[in-house]
Amino acid sequence: MNFNELASQMGISGLFTRDNLFLLMVLVGTILGVLAVGMLILGINSPIKRKLKAMGADTASSPKPDRLGSALGNMAPMMVPNSKKERESIQSQLIQAGYHDSNALSLFYAIKLVTVLVGLFLAGAAYFLMHESSYMPLIIIVALWCGLFGPNMFLAKLVSERKDKVKAAVPDALDLLVVCTESGLGFNAALKRISTELMISHPELAEELDTVCAKIQAGVEMPTAFKELVDRTGVEELTGLVSMLSHAAKVGGSIAQTLRDYTEDYRDKRKQAAEEVAAKIPTKMLFPMVLFIWPCFFIVALGPGLMTLFDALK
Repeated sequence: MNFNELASQMGISGLFTRDNLFLLMVLVGTILGVLAVGMLILGINSPIKRKLKAMGADTASSPKPDRLGSALGNMAPMMVPNSKKERESIQSQLIQAGYHDSNALSLFYAIKLVTVLVGLFLAGAAYFLMHESSYMPLIIIVALWCGLFGPNMFLAKLVSERKDKVKAAVPDALDLLVVCTESGLGFNAALKRISTELMISHPELAEELDTVCAKIQAGVEMPTAFKELVDRTGVEELTGLVSMLSHAAKVGGSIAQTLRDYTEDYRDKRKQAAEEVAAKIPTKMLFPMVLFIWPCFFIVALGPGLMTLFDALK
């Protein structure tokens, strides 16, 4: 006796319909949503935090904790990969995107867990609501793909945008650095002054230069501090500056002249990069012209003649 015969004898064969399964899925989703909200509330208002607050552990001078972030961080272990290399890669991307907090990795995987659950829910809804549509498999694939890889793509976009902002600020910072060092300021004082001046126009590079100043004042060697700057920003163009400053520090050369020489070389590299991009434009324009412009041109040029020829042949 199979399952259908058993279900018909028990009188429950009418329960396993698409509508009932969809309602069951909505019920499960609602229960999971309520549990998630409950976890967030418990994470924000946990008994331990209330007890510490009552004992006076949270003073007015201490910074307020990120309660929502800590609550989301409790959900992260379900999505954190076992591969240490993958975790370090995501951590490096988060740092390059400007997220230097210690819980940034946990928050990222918590957000990824939420997007995966949303993608699964949308895929299930598309399966039950659009089962007769031919676009149903495509919608399911897109929902699952966006839920699983959407946070990584968004993070890569943030990294790319921040790199572009830092690259755009480097020429101004180098010019100001040359002026400050040639006017008699020390290198660390010049960096501090530049970070202050660029805080409004280029806040991303200003924050990184301020970090470099703090590291140098703490006793970190200047080449090491700039190498860490390259790792944090991902701007490989600054590697030449690190090498030149390291060489100048070893041989005792003039830092101002070293910076001026590097500024000229950096401008030459930017000019060559712009010329390279301009030289690629004709090749990139060839394919749009062949696909979109030339067919229209042939239609306009040969269309009237072909119509006259067809009329004559009739």
